[in-house]
Amino acid sequence: MHYVSKYNYFKSLDRLARAREDKPSLNDALAGLSRFALRDVLNNEEIVLMYQQKTTLAQVKEWADSGVRIDAAQIRADLERREQYFVPEFVMKVNTPRYHTKQDCEFLKAAFKNFETPPEIAELGDEQVREFQEFCDREWPKYKDRPIDIFWAHVGSKFRVSIAPKAVSYSSDEDPESVEDQKEQELLEEIDREAEKLRRYAQANGLSSYLYAPPKSLYGRTKDARLDPGRRQMFVELLKLKKAIKILVFNVHRIELEMPEGLLSDELLHALGFLPCKACCDMR
Repeated sequence: MHYVSKYNYFKSLDRLARAREDKPSLNDALAGLSRFALRDVLNNEEIVLMYQQKTTLAQVKEWADSGVRIDAAQIRADLERREQYFVPEFVMKVNTPRYHTKQDCEFLKAAFKNFETPPEIAELGDEQVREFQEFCDREWPKYKDRPIDIFWAHVGSKFRVSIAPKAVSYSSDEDPESVEDQKEQELLEEIDREAEKLRRYAQANGLSSYLYAPPKSLYGRTKDARLDPGRRQMFVELLKLKKAIKILVFNVHRIELEMPEGLLSDELLHALGFLPCKACCDMR
């Protein structure tokens, strides 16, 4: 039995869903999600992905129930083909996720420190962003014990821009993933409340037309230097409200499939790139 954080559990199943070749049609996705009244707050891409998450959960459940030995190497290859080594919004590599044998392990809490990719670099295009990330990650060890301004002056000289990326320090007190204490009807009611909250927020801030925009487009607006900070933050909040709904729907599907814990098998954890926690796993 292994434990991962709620964040890593959802992210892992989301990665598996995105990597699958059998992408459903929009009509199939709408039929599969018909119990949720979300057509007016989510776009087609989001609806299809949410249905992919449901079918991926069902596949993981089938693997667990049948005891089938999955092809972890093939899953890993598929994920590597589709997942960037760097996350576009962060300068440095994102830490490798860990799994835990103890539910109360203090290191199970999600936490990381990084820097946001500055808009001056993001505007140069994906290729330049990747080059920037690789350069920073390679050079950072040489400067990490020196004043941070020296490092960014070095990076700025390389890319001929003046930059000072925003530091990001993220931590969470969340417990291990579980839906054991949640009731399906309560989740359905919460989904309705969150959807209405999203509608009201979008209408109050003149964002109703953006409810149907692709997530990547919305994310781009959160980093668009041409918009004032207040407007960019509105798009951040819009994405947060959407994600809250997606996770609630995801948990309804877990209850439907009788996956209250839904912890991933060793092979799947390894395929997804998880490493054992040095604090609570027997490393001998």
